[in-house]
Amino acid sequence: MTSTASMSKDWQHVQRPDLRPLSPNERFWLEVIRLASWDSDPAPTLERVQKLRRIFEPVGLGTAR
Repeated sequence: MTSTASMSKDWQHVQRPDLRPLSPNERFWLEVIRLASWDSDPAPTLERVQKLRRIFEPVGLGTAR
């Protein structure tokens, strides 16, 4: 039986034909997220995803905060 750590590592190397290379702009935003999180690689919890979406929400849309 394969360990969870081994399966996780194998999953990272699966070829995905639907993925495209990152653009320079996407690389920049990944670096911004890394800086904002102090390289802690936080898990994408519902609360964190909602907060991130609010940051990029167009002005005037959504609910009052």
